[in-house]
Amino acid sequence: MTLPRLPQPRLRALVGEALRGDADLDAFCADHFPDVYRRFSDGMQRVRKVTLLLDHADPGRLTELLLGLTSGGGASPALDPQAPAAAGGRIKVLFLGANPRSTTQLGLGREVRQIEDKLRAAAHRDAVTFTSRWAARPDDLQQALLEERPHVLHFSGHGTQGDRLAFEDEAGEIAFVDKGALADLIAILKDNLQVVVLNACSSEPLAEALTQHVACAVGMHQPIGDLAATEFAASFYRALGFGRTVDEAFRLGCSALRLHQIPEHQIPRLKVKAGVDAASLRLVAPA
Repeated sequence: MTLPRLPQPRLRALVGEALRGDADLDAFCADHFPDVYRRFSDGMQRVRKVTLLLDHADPGRLTELLLGLTSGGGASPALDPQAPAAAGGRIKVLFLGANPRSTTQLGLGREVRQIEDKLRAAAHRDAVTFTSRWAARPDDLQQALLEERPHVLHFSGHGTQGDRLAFEDEAGEIAFVDKGALADLIAILKDNLQVVVLNACSSEPLAEALTQHVACAVGMHQPIGDLAATEFAASFYRALGFGRTVDEAFRLGCSALRLHQIPEHQIPRLKVKAGVDAASLRLVAPA
């Protein structure tokens, strides 16, 4: 049987199912992937070890070995490319908002309200947990990813043509996070992460960089207006809440702009990791 090529978040879930203890993980790597095991160091966190395993082990052999270790001998849900991203079809969306005092003030509260309204009206509203954090600082990004382990990370705020996002510092002024720093962080803390949405101007290059580590990322090709950003996001999450694929949700977000005669429907861009089919990737179980 030819095993399907899995997105890393699904393969990570299979590692967690088959190798529940740290000792099990160490022994597995020492026996089957000694080159990976030699990269481990004393005191290294489990999440970092799993990341090294996923980044450096042959994915086909890794999948075969892990499947052999799972209970029951049957196919794991993680092996079904059409299966929901999370156990039980439930996902968590983490919204981070930043609007430094010296920048144009955005309607981030309105965006959150519209997203929550659309999700409450979705068929699978109970399958989506939406949590928001405000005045986000660079360290808040790391803290939130560690605490929440979301399936979708959403940033709303300002972006620059220099491939940076404008977070806030302690005084509420601009604290930039550049493309490299963001990609490095996501590479380490991508536990459940499947999708990143960067609802910020000129964020397409950042979204492209993140697809080295997550299945899909949405960025903006150029500056985008407040109204367009809000309408796109609300329609995108409503579609996910109805069990639509990531590709469908993205296209419905763009379609909503056209329906409302907002002339920015070509600004959002969907970036997809090599080997991932966004047209079949569902984060929530369909009806």
